[in-house]
Amino acid sequence: MRVVPLLLSLVLLPLAAFPSFAAATGAPAVISQEIAVSLDPPRHELAGESRIVFAPGSRAVRLRLASQAKVESVRCGNRELPFTFRSGAIDLELPPGENSLAISYRASFNDQVSRHPAAGEDPSYGVNAAIGSEGTFLGGGANWYPVPEQVPASRMIAISAPAGTEAVTFGARLSRQTSGGTTRSVWQEKRPVGELSLSAGPYLVEERKAAGITLYSYFYPDNAELAPRYLDAAAKYLASYQELFGTFPFEKFAVVENFFPTGYGFPSFTLLGGAVIRLPFIVDTSLPHEIAHSWWGNGIDVDLSEGNWCEGLVTYLADYLLKERRSQAEAAEYRRQLLIDYASLVTPENEFALTAFVSRNDPASRAIGYGKAAMVFHMIRSRIGDEAFFGALRELARQRMYRSASWSDLLRAFSQASGKDLAEIRMLIERKGGPRLALDGTQSRRLGVGWQVIGRVRQSPPYFAQKVPLRLETSAGALAWQLPVQAQDATSFDLAAPAKPQRLLLDPDAEIFRILAPGEIPATVNSIKGSGKLLGVVTRNCRVDRGSFRGFLASLSQGRAGVVDEAELRPEQAAGHDLLFCGLPRDASLLPPGAEPVNPAGEAGPPDTLRFTVLQRSAPARGVVALFEPGSPTAAALYAPKVTHYGKYGYLLFSGGANRRKSTAVPEDGEVVVRFPEHSP
Repeated sequence: MRVVPLLLSLVLLPLAAFPSFAAATGAPAVISQEIAVSLDPPRHELAGESRIVFAPGSRAVRLRLASQAKVESVRCGNRELPFTFRSGAIDLELPPGENSLAISYRASFNDQVSRHPAAGEDPSYGVNAAIGSEGTFLGGGANWYPVPEQVPASRMIAISAPAGTEAVTFGARLSRQTSGGTTRSVWQEKRPVGELSLSAGPYLVEERKAAGITLYSYFYPDNAELAPRYLDAAAKYLASYQELFGTFPFEKFAVVENFFPTGYGFPSFTLLGGAVIRLPFIVDTSLPHEIAHSWWGNGIDVDLSEGNWCEGLVTYLADYLLKERRSQAEAAEYRRQLLIDYASLVTPENEFALTAFVSRNDPASRAIGYGKAAMVFHMIRSRIGDEAFFGALRELARQRMYRSASWSDLLRAFSQASGKDLAEIRMLIERKGGPRLALDGTQSRRLGVGWQVIGRVRQSPPYFAQKVPLRLETSAGALAWQLPVQAQDATSFDLAAPAKPQRLLLDPDAEIFRILAPGEIPATVNSIKGSGKLLGVVTRNCRVDRGSFRGFLASLSQGRAGVVDEAELRPEQAAGHDLLFCGLPRDASLLPPGAEPVNPAGEAGPPDTLRFTVLQRSAPARGVVALFEPGSPTAAALYAPKVTHYGKYGYLLFSGGANRRKSTAVPEDGEVVVRFPEHSP
């Protein structure tokens, strides 16, 4: 199952994906499985039957089923089979010469859907399975049907529900009809992958054929008018990605509305909450991302023994590539933001290698598994070129579709397509962090009819080897080099230019993965989310109670941060922490020099406003200071949960029910830009 971040997260973050895998070797192979379920929304229940055919000679069988289920019978032909059902596992033995069984069961699923979900990194909001009058969602991990240890070679799924309740699951839709007060549909998978998920609701259904694929929309009546727009967009992106990756791997693609505000991606359909579907940009952001996942993560599963690569790859092939096609400036800004997010959110305490990434569970894991991985794929493409990069992906899809792949499999495909050694790239995958680079000892001088620029690229431990872009701006234009930086503390360079040097820039377009220097990182919401030393400070004009302020801290992934009153704040505490003030401090010295708050201390803003500002502190008290200024408790309740979704911004103003202003201060150049004097020797 591939999981999608929601609502405003969809603007800023890539969609998430959780791999599902067949069980370990040694389990009996499954030839086919037929599943029939009848949904009873008022009772939050389903009644199910499943017939499973195993490979000849199979004996010991284990099936997973929801622990709260009641198994009514297990039969082989007309005979009842003995079985045990403990902790969600059915264990039994097939009689000699028999290779099929049938199971009847009932189960209740009623995970509660929060009406006011807190902001966070769990896009499911803790809902794994729910059957109700508003709709039904049964995730693969909920074991709503008997799940064999091996994925069957084929599956047939029949779903019955009260009349008007349409259901959708994996595979091709063979039939759909309503009679006798019941709506039924039948679905067939000829190339099954993963564990089945199912969605049902009072959908209005549209369909069409495009790019050789059957497309569906399953939308609630309130959003049904949006169906043509989504089907048009799906047709466009399916055609584009088939050119890049090869034949679409599934029987259909459906866009399905969820009844609670989350979103998911599955083999052959994407499930988006109604609030998400209504956002105008989703058809050109989240939708292409999900379509790309059809190949990478759903069609080709992830071998987790070396970490989850599919999130970074799809982030690069969908979110990033669409920006690159619009403009090189947008592409460079996207890459730079990935580096800023990593530097802002990842600390030595929460850092891990890409080989340890499984799924997103906090801002740091997102910055690593999505952001760093996307930069790694950009570096591979830059190294080997477009022809080899996309050719390798097409060949990988041809060879490994409906199987799994690891980072090693991907690197091998890229190396074989290009004939180039990617050992330096592997270093970034297998090790924590990345290079920390700075220009050092840079000098320029006239040399004959031209100019010479010498210096070093300094690297702090741990050391990495890679090619580092350098750009020299001169009075006659810009020159570019790729400097092979060794895994050591310094690498010298000697550059020749025909005209007077003006500036030397290290990696000015964010072409490589590296850890940005503090001076390159703007003060943003993510600076607060990634702080390892945050202290909340309640001022006398804080307009919310302490519990609400702590809730705001939790929404920023800072639920464990300490909270003190301004009157109790000691100078050593202020100097040793990043500070987040609720209201404006009476002591102006607690703010960075030159900072001018929007409102004078003690002056209330309009009741329907909320301002959030993040300011950079300079030496010796490095770090950031943030000001949380709700105009009223009502404004705080309405707007505070939204702040976390604006991670790359340093100033936010909310009013009238929406964000009205957002901006980010331009950071200093740090140690990666050298300006040469006007009069050089």
